[in-house]
Amino acid sequence: MKRLLQIILTVWMASVCAYAQDYTFSNHNIVPFSLNPAMAGNANAIRLGLNFRQQWPTLGNKYNTLRASYDQNFYKRMCSAGLSYALDSYAGGIYRTNEIGLVYAHTFQLKSGKSNKFSTNATDGIFLRLGVQASYFINTFDVSKVSFGDQYDLGTGNRYLPKSTEEFEHERVNFADFNVGAALCVQGFLTLGAAMYHLSEPENGFQKTGNNILHRRFAAHVNYIKDLELSNGLFGRNSLSDTYLFANASYQKQDVWKQLDFGVGGFFSPFMAGISLKSDLSEVSYVSFMVGTSIKNFQAYYVYDLFTSQKKNGSWSHEIALIYIIRTVERYPCPVVYW
Repeated sequence: MKRLLQIILTVWMASVCAYAQDYTFSNHNIVPFSLNPAMAGNANAIRLGLNFRQQWPTLGNKYNTLRASYDQNFYKRMCSAGLSYALDSYAGGIYRTNEIGLVYAHTFQLKSGKSNKFSTNATDGIFLRLGVQASYFINTFDVSKVSFGDQYDLGTGNRYLPKSTEEFEHERVNFADFNVGAALCVQGFLTLGAAMYHLSEPENGFQKTGNNILHRRFAAHVNYIKDLELSNGLFGRNSLSDTYLFANASYQKQDVWKQLDFGVGGFFSPFMAGISLKSDLSEVSYVSFMVGTSIKNFQAYYVYDLFTSQKKNGSWSHEIALIYIIRTVERYPCPVVYW
């Protein structure tokens, strides 16, 4: 009986309180402009993305996240635009977050590079990208899927009432939100970036207590590419070659949650593989493995998270990413790292 009441209380608290932490992916580099709005359009093409993550599938309170996106660069105007939709659900679909986002990024050339025999336009050098994103959230709470204490006989533990007398101010919460970011792109091999999400820290709780806010999230990242073939590359050249190594690191913080990632890998056409370590600064909580392939305009990736934390408060997770690229003649100044 005690265990039953604990389960009821846990589900109730998880449902009525705000989900104060954003959804996150293990590999933001295969989830277009999800870590920094300034990175919209960095694929140098029209890009369509579909991403799915299932976190802790062996636990009762598993998380499912689905995200679809579109973005492209407008070379002559030195800008990019994109659109995304994300659905995040947990506790068997009791709680759902729908997010629709519009993103715009503009590029400023800080330093011109030297032309070379592979270049057809002056796109080498150092560039600054600034991005802004406007999002609209629709949070829903399905009270019909929740059982409360007043529906049960405390003596037997049997449910005897089909409905609860519990009342909620809202079963649906809508609000607008804004994010900003910046990225410095150096030649065809390095990107440094930072972003801030939820500038206004909107209230997103179903009970208006003033405490259920969506805290600001801060992100910083660095991406590096080592092209093993000098005949190709970004910045006006045909493309990155079919053989290269890459590395990246990122740090995110939102209220008390924080995460540090570091990953390395390589692409040897048409296959790609990488490994990443994730830490909350006290221990390595996940080791992530990625495999992928790129065939013409289509890219597919699979990521598996091995749970290594000594806290025993989670389980393994996995992700699937599908990306379709429609190539354009012009190229845009930012290397693309897929880990």
